[in-house]
Amino acid sequence: MPLPTQDRSARRLVLSLLLAGPFLFGLWAVLLGQDGNWDLRNYHWYNAYAFLTGRWGMDVAPAQVASFYNPTLDLPFFLAAQVLPARLVEFLLGSIQGANLVLLYGLAWTIQGTQTPERRRALVALAVAVCGMVGGGQVGLLGTTFYDNVISLFVLGGLLVAIGGDGVAWNGPNGPAFRRVALAGLLVGGGVGLKQPTIVFAVGTCAAFLLAGGTAWRRLFLAFFFGLGVLAGMALFSGHWMWFLWSHFQNPLFPYFNNVFHSPWGTPDPYRDDKFIPKGPVAAALFPLAWALDPKLVGEIIFRDYRVLTAYVVLLLTGAVVLAGWLRARLAGGAGVIDIGGPARARRYLLLAGALSYLVWLKLFAIYRYLIPLEMLAPVLILAAVALWPASARVRGGVTAVLLLLLAATGQSGTWARVPWGDRPWDAKVSEVQAPPLPRPDHTVMLMTGYAPTSFLIPGFPAQIPFLRLQSYFIHPDQGDILLNRRMRQRIDQGIADGDDFYLLVAHWETWTIDQILPRYGLTGAGEPCQPVTSTLDEPMLLCRIIPLQPAAGRDMNPVN
Repeated sequence: MPLPTQDRSARRLVLSLLLAGPFLFGLWAVLLGQDGNWDLRNYHWYNAYAFLTGRWGMDVAPAQVASFYNPTLDLPFFLAAQVLPARLVEFLLGSIQGANLVLLYGLAWTIQGTQTPERRRALVALAVAVCGMVGGGQVGLLGTTFYDNVISLFVLGGLLVAIGGDGVAWNGPNGPAFRRVALAGLLVGGGVGLKQPTIVFAVGTCAAFLLAGGTAWRRLFLAFFFGLGVLAGMALFSGHWMWFLWSHFQNPLFPYFNNVFHSPWGTPDPYRDDKFIPKGPVAAALFPLAWALDPKLVGEIIFRDYRVLTAYVVLLLTGAVVLAGWLRARLAGGAGVIDIGGPARARRYLLLAGALSYLVWLKLFAIYRYLIPLEMLAPVLILAAVALWPASARVRGGVTAVLLLLLAATGQSGTWARVPWGDRPWDAKVSEVQAPPLPRPDHTVMLMTGYAPTSFLIPGFPAQIPFLRLQSYFIHPDQGDILLNRRMRQRIDQGIADGDDFYLLVAHWETWTIDQILPRYGLTGAGEPCQPVTSTLDEPMLLCRIIPLQPAAGRDMNPVN
């Protein structure tokens, strides 16, 4: 951890704040309330449970499209929640997310350079780090299982490794430089392996080496070895899952890009969520301003944060200032000055990495949660960009301080379905499910329909019961004879032939599926009152008994069409 070496009082102060900071964010996460977000209820809880219990051959897409996401990132939370109280799990997760503070401090310290007095350097780095940690997006995600502010540890850690070591990536011998950037790539690639949307930062941080300075061959090799590290990190954290998807579904990214892989288990579609991507160059250019005015353009909740917008404007202004200075110098017969002291290439690299990552994000997703590492990094980018201005250190410092204060004061976090803490603070678990007893669990088939996230309830039922999601935003009987539909059809037909019991797990606002979806599989409601299934994470769901429309011998056994 970079700290003052000459000023002992400053060293003790900064060290104390950096050590305590992550735990303060852990306490903040607890104060915000228990995480009950949609994704936790839809797949984060179920995927870890299914992976640990081997349910993949039993259930069919109970968590909708997310049933096929890599469960590795969900395992620590799920395992901790089996033995620890919910508040303690929330505190630990928030503390891990709070560790981003240390990495942001390290980045801000590094780009200031040794010409800055140590005390001022440390305090500026600390202020920048705190500003990066109190953004509207990051605070809203504290203690939640979206993990965008956990993946940020890999992205920010990779950036810190890349620019650290006194600029060895650009100034040192080839061997140490290439090893350093490969390690940086390994960290970023690990983030991609754990959560695929992190690919925007892998592309941006890799491509930035091609433009950050040095000879053409040096830049090419830096990007090459960084890219090798990214591939290694991806293989380390997701290679096992990609092999699983390939061996079972003939698509290592299933169901995504199935228009390329043509797995018979799904439709030949890309399955991408592109509804947030701005249409046209003008909309793309003004997008940071647009979502500052209407945050629903980049997500599902209301929040307020101007960090990315401010960095966007500052970088555009800095580009214009640098270009004007370069042109004046060229016209005057000079070479042009594009930096005011300090580690110029490290600054340039960070600015390029941030800008390129943003552009890739804009093209692929435009979903704000996936940009959380950049929200955190934005104050660092502002510090690096203002350092390029041809002004006195006092002016640059004043501008940076005003911007940081405004950003810290104007952020407002959104709410991702927090639920109140239970009455039992020291033994209440994250997810407690109360399901009605079933008379024949060994001869029961559980059906699911609708769009509500209900897979988190599955661990509350006997482990031998299979769960089949007949319809969701991912799958529908109208999709015909894809293998997922065929497998469910076969299991239902076999259950009817064997005299199994059928039940439907459904939200009360989606009981319309009993009449509109179940008949497509030869089933209907039993005409009995449904029973509640209660939990600590959501309002009660319904458990409804289902019966065949007609005896098995007279049924049409053709696949769904």
